[in-house]
Amino acid sequence: MSFIAVDQEQITKDKEDEQLKEVGKNEVVSPFKLFKFASALDIICIILGVLLSIFTGVVGPLQILVFGDVVTDFGPAMANPTTENLLKALLPTILRIVYLGVAMLLGGYLSQAMWIFSGENQTSRIRQKYVHAILRQENGWFDKGEDGSMNTRLANDTQLVQDAISEKMGATLQCLAQFVAGLAVAFTKGWRLALVILGCIPLIIAVGGITITLITRFMTASQDAYAEAGLVAEQALGGIRTVQSYSLQSRFMKRYEALIGRAEKTNIKSGWAIAVGFGSFILILFSFYALAFWYGSRLVRDGTDGMDGGRVLVVILSMVSGSYALMQIPPNLSAFGIGRAAAYKIYRTIDRLPPIDIDEEGNKKLENFQGKIRFRNVRFAYPTRPDTVILENLDLTIPAGKTVAFVGQSGSGKSTVVGLIQRFYDPLGGSVEVDNVDLRSCDLKWLRQQIGVVGQEPVLFNMSIKENLKLGSCDPDSVSDEMIQKACVEANCHSFICSLPRGYDTGVGERGGMLSGGQKQRIAIARALLRNPKILLLDEATSALDTTSERLVQETLDKASVKRTTVVVAHRLSTVRNADLIVVMKKGEIVETGTHDELYAKGGMYTEMVNKQQVKMKKDNLVDPDAVDVVRSNVHADGMRDTCIVMDDYDISPEEKIRAEKKRREKKRAPFVRVLRLMSKEWYFLLFGCIGSSVVGAVFPLYAYVFSKVINLLGEPDKAKIDPGPIEGANKYSLIFVAIGVMGFAGIAVQLLAFEIAGSRVTRRLRAAAFSALLRQEIGFFDHPSHSVGALTASLSTDAAAVNDMITKVWGDVLQLLLSLVVALLISCLHSWRLTLIILGVMPFIILSTAIESRAQEGFEDQTKEAYQRSGETASEAFSEIRTVKALTMEEYWERRYAENIKRPHRLAIRKAFISSMVYGAMQAFTMWANALGFYGGIRLIGANLDQLPDIIVVILCMTITAGGMGRASLFVSKYVKGKKSAVSLFELLDRDTEIDPQAPGNETKQIEGKVNLQRVEFRYPARPDIPIFNGQFHLRASPKQTVALVGASGCGKSTVIGLIQRWYNPLGGEVLVDNRRVADYQVQWLRRSMAVVGQEPVLFNLSIRENIAYGLEEGTMTEDMLRRAAADANIQSFVDSLPEGFDTKVGEKGSQLSGGQKQRIAIARALVRDPKILLLDEATSALDSESEKLVQEAIDRATEGRTTITIAHRLSTIQNADLICVVKDGRIAESGTHNELIELEDGLYRNLVEQQNLNQ
Repeated sequence: MSFIAVDQEQITKDKEDEQLKEVGKNEVVSPFKLFKFASALDIICIILGVLLSIFTGVVGPLQILVFGDVVTDFGPAMANPTTENLLKALLPTILRIVYLGVAMLLGGYLSQAMWIFSGENQTSRIRQKYVHAILRQENGWFDKGEDGSMNTRLANDTQLVQDAISEKMGATLQCLAQFVAGLAVAFTKGWRLALVILGCIPLIIAVGGITITLITRFMTASQDAYAEAGLVAEQALGGIRTVQSYSLQSRFMKRYEALIGRAEKTNIKSGWAIAVGFGSFILILFSFYALAFWYGSRLVRDGTDGMDGGRVLVVILSMVSGSYALMQIPPNLSAFGIGRAAAYKIYRTIDRLPPIDIDEEGNKKLENFQGKIRFRNVRFAYPTRPDTVILENLDLTIPAGKTVAFVGQSGSGKSTVVGLIQRFYDPLGGSVEVDNVDLRSCDLKWLRQQIGVVGQEPVLFNMSIKENLKLGSCDPDSVSDEMIQKACVEANCHSFICSLPRGYDTGVGERGGMLSGGQKQRIAIARALLRNPKILLLDEATSALDTTSERLVQETLDKASVKRTTVVVAHRLSTVRNADLIVVMKKGEIVETGTHDELYAKGGMYTEMVNKQQVKMKKDNLVDPDAVDVVRSNVHADGMRDTCIVMDDYDISPEEKIRAEKKRREKKRAPFVRVLRLMSKEWYFLLFGCIGSSVVGAVFPLYAYVFSKVINLLGEPDKAKIDPGPIEGANKYSLIFVAIGVMGFAGIAVQLLAFEIAGSRVTRRLRAAAFSALLRQEIGFFDHPSHSVGALTASLSTDAAAVNDMITKVWGDVLQLLLSLVVALLISCLHSWRLTLIILGVMPFIILSTAIESRAQEGFEDQTKEAYQRSGETASEAFSEIRTVKALTMEEYWERRYAENIKRPHRLAIRKAFISSMVYGAMQAFTMWANALGFYGGIRLIGANLDQLPDIIVVILCMTITAGGMGRASLFVSKYVKGKKSAVSLFELLDRDTEIDPQAPGNETKQIEGKVNLQRVEFRYPARPDIPIFNGQFHLRASPKQTVALVGASGCGKSTVIGLIQRWYNPLGGEVLVDNRRVADYQVQWLRRSMAVVGQEPVLFNLSIRENIAYGLEEGTMTEDMLRRAAADANIQSFVDSLPEGFDTKVGEKGSQLSGGQKQRIAIARALVRDPKILLLDEATSALDSESEKLVQEAIDRATEGRTTITIAHRLSTIQNADLICVVKDGRIAESGTHNELIELEDGLYRNLVEQQNLNQ
């Protein structure tokens, strides 16, 4: 089969261009496509939900029809107004209202339950499909990162989709049915009057359509801005040590604030659209009410079509009911529109077919697979940098069962070769073959299952060591403990794992952060060995190991390479000496091939690389660094002692800790006063919003009062009284209706606009304050199990908005409701306090229903938030480490894990569907039963001569119309519950006293000289207090301008020293001094500005090379000369100049567009441009090739002049010129001296390490 890769790429690009053009035109899915993931059961539920919603909507106008019958029947009965006569005439009609209440109870319950049930099912399915689709995409899609924060879309946007396809969809249909039924009843009873009222509908639809269009546009822009802000937060929190070391908090705050500021502006624009749109809706509505009453009075006065007061009542109430329902449609439809917009990118991702698809079926699974690899004239460039060719005409055959090593400069294409073998990318030209079959013809999952990979930056997942190891197998469930232990013994990590209190069940922390680099690397090697692959890919597999570990593990890897094809990428040439073939690469081309001896004899590029890794064994003699074959039996297990830092307690699981924390928060009250204090800057917006809410609250009781007066007027036997003068009778009341419409427009416009502006501002401030608080926390805070990057970014995106809603949205609704109730009670009591009290007897049931729903909502909300947060953490971890997930072919595993995590919130939501829906139906029913009770009580009062019919009508209309609004209480209950939980969480974060506050005042000496002194240091990591790192016996002294090197076994505490000097942690005992002053006495950021750190695993941010290097200095202080000087010193200048965009080239997420060596050199340039007084190097050259290492080491040697340098290294060739070398063992300095002094010690620890790093003897 032949492939034309360039044509395929062009076709894919053309399709994507078409999609992008389509996005610009209309970034929403069609209404029916929104339900595309519904199952057969969901469809049945949706159909039932539609029918029941329509039924429930129809019940309202039917009640009005019955209500009209009551009013009509009252007339003849009033001829003899005894209680017995009135009951005989009216009781059957009143009972019909009771029966309609029962129908509303059942219909409301079932319709709501069907919608919630189907919506939750669909959303659960969408979430799983979205996770599946993301894990399915090719690496190039992730490199481009066009979809914003996938975690934000998974957490927020799927919720918006659920809102659109769940209860709000049912509410929309119910309102629509109520509107249509109202029209039908109105036209049946008086078509002329109904036709006049109907004239307002096109205008209302036009206003609604424009409003929804604007809201959708603005909300889409807002969601995109929040997604980008979420991405910035993920970068900052994911690289928090780098952020704190270089005092980058303000830089990230500016980026974050700019994005949430953009969201604020679009939210305010949306607020204007909502305010003007809904206000106009109210004005149009009441203007047509005025016209309807005026015209109805004319019809009654003239006796047209036999119209009387009762029929006018039915027509107008039906139209009012329909219009009121129509008014409820826009907010529900806006949720529908927002959901369609949110669904667009989610569905687009789900529907996207990646060009490299692990789900693709029908490709070959080779039998008797041998493992031969062939690169046939391969040409390759990364999708994000198509103009930069990485490999050019690479032609190479790797025989089955042989070991081939790739060496050369950083960026020469070595790691790219490893990526192509795994088919992370397809070549632009030529082909990559296994057993003479093009990789593109092979089943992708099968192919990757034949490959074991150990990468340069080992990735472990936030689970136990055992679970991490099991992921190495194609079938994790089949892995026995014996198999795990055997692999760990071979990888030389069994002993340190067994020394842990929980052994293999020990958690490793987020990204394996609670283990040293060497410990992570050995576990990653054991994981690869468990797979027993045909092809083994080792990309700097031992770069993070200390010398002893490296030698032992290398022997293991040498054994593992037997009878399997092994591709090794290495900078430490000692690890590739025994390779069957060594391939030397430069700028994407092969320059030399041969065995070690053949290449060394040539005296070419390889020879030069070997000579650069020589280590002095005597004062004046140099030997090749592969001199001595170490006898393994001479290495005692004590030499491999490790100290592991694990973040979870062994007595209490992380899950139990999180649950205990949640229960503690549950007991706290909602901090209303704190929130109000925070919103004090917007007090005038809140005041106007409250005034607007109060005005809107009075609108409908006033309308009911005027309406009842009109009904009484139209019931006058003397028709002349209906229209006695220009501003009397019906004319007067029509003008009053217009005035109420103007009042409603002003009230609702002011309410919505004021609260939206206040809410947008407060949300921005809360998000910024929360993000700022997170950036201020000490490093130990991020070691806590509930403080993963996924959990923290999810909280950032939801908590601030929920707290804002608790005040702005809930206050508006509550004030509206209270004012409606107060005005209605006032009017009703003035006309008939007795009947008012009777109707109030129903209120406890409505309040009880609301209370039950509140409790149910609170319980469900808390539990589902917690469960979805955990599932979000799972997805976030898989997304952020997608290369490792793909290499392990564990996509299905992470999908299953995510699916398991959302089962519990799914079950909770299903329970909510049936419990809260019952309460919803009860609230609707009680409103109708209040009407029935009102009529029955009115009959009794009239029969007892205590009240008159006109007063009874006023009370019933005022109370029942107001009681209808009580049902809206359930809408803000959920907002209150969400807001309370989020407020407690948010203010705990804002109030938390960080142990090491980078903004706290402290000493700021004019200049630091660079003297470092650690005395009697005792230290244990806060998250793992039962394992000591230093027991009070650790002493270290570095004089100003001195270079001190720390060497020793992985996990012995070398990196901890850097953390203490940087003051990431405080020591439990002893002193950490800089210039004879405790580091705790300095202003933290000022102290760190005098230092620069280059870590073992360099953290670059998704910005340009220029911006990443500029992060080494205070903002705006880096000149072009400083940039180029630092780049030249770090040996990255020539590489940058070769890029089409030079220093403006984007490095990709976590520097994914660069090789490990290129990332490391940019990190070194970032440190050098800082010109620090204290330079901290933690394996700073571990990822560099020999040539780059030599050049960078020379640059570092020059950079160390005039400054204090603390360096940690496993490659001893990099530290042999140090002024002082300290060997760390058992929590103390076991040996110290210069290189020459230490190698003279017989059986010395350092001498032993040097001997183990020799290449040729």
